[in-house]
Amino acid sequence: MTRWGTRSTALIGAVLCAAATWEIPAAVADGATTVVLDWRMRRCDFSAVTTTPMVPRTGLATGTVLVRSTGSNAVAEVHLVDPPEPGTHFDVGLIQEPRPAAGGCGPGDPGTAFAGLDTDAAGSGTVTVQDAIRPGTKGVWVIVERPDPHSQTPAEFYTSEFLAPV
Repeated sequence: MTRWGTRSTALIGAVLCAAATWEIPAAVADGATTVVLDWRMRRCDFSAVTTTPMVPRTGLATGTVLVRSTGSNAVAEVHLVDPPEPGTHFDVGLIQEPRPAAGGCGPGDPGTAFAGLDTDAAGSGTVTVQDAIRPGTKGVWVIVERPDPHSQTPAEFYTSEFLAPV
């Protein structure tokens, strides 16, 4: 009986893995792009900041973004897991490129859209941000940042690993 229990558990695990594997191609076939969030500060033109300002702690969260276009809108579904900081508020921005490095890319700037993400008791949260695609837009990226009440530099930040096409 023990031998059958082990085999049935392995079989159930294999079926679940196969089901999860089939979901990824379905999302990609739908025209969506999956982007990983990195602990990297970026300028508004998506170039990396090489001299990052002092941050209270290293980013410990993990996150992914599912980017797609629906008609004339760019849509980013952001998933973040930050177990050390449950119940935390993050600001999430969808930034369209190209844009000048000196131009702004904060809330209210052209070609940007922002929303709030609050993690639950387990440190997990999801938010969808969307914006009308501007003429000339080649791609979009996402910034996730936790505001610092004592500084203009975010207390924690994550950005897209690459520009996602729209």
